[in-house]
Amino acid sequence: MTTGGGINTVKRDGQYVHITDLDSRALCAEWAKMKREVNELYEINRKANVGWRGAILSLLRIRLPDRNVIKLGGVNERNQPIYPE
Repeated sequence: MTTGGGINTVKRDGQYVHITDLDSRALCAEWAKMKREVNELYEINRKANVGWRGAILSLLRIRLPDRNVIKLGGVNERNQPIYPE
């Protein structure tokens, strides 16, 4: 499948590859890399929301999302949570 740099693609060896074309090991590695990057961004946002930077941002009514602000919720038909903590 020929794709550009879309939302469901990853760059491997200088070429864009659709995620459905990856083997399970490569897909797991890319998923772990993406989760690490997201967690690093949440940590940066958490640090920016505190201290004098946080005070200035709150005066401007800006709240950067961190892990405490974003909560996914929901239950399935058995009333069990679908998103783990």
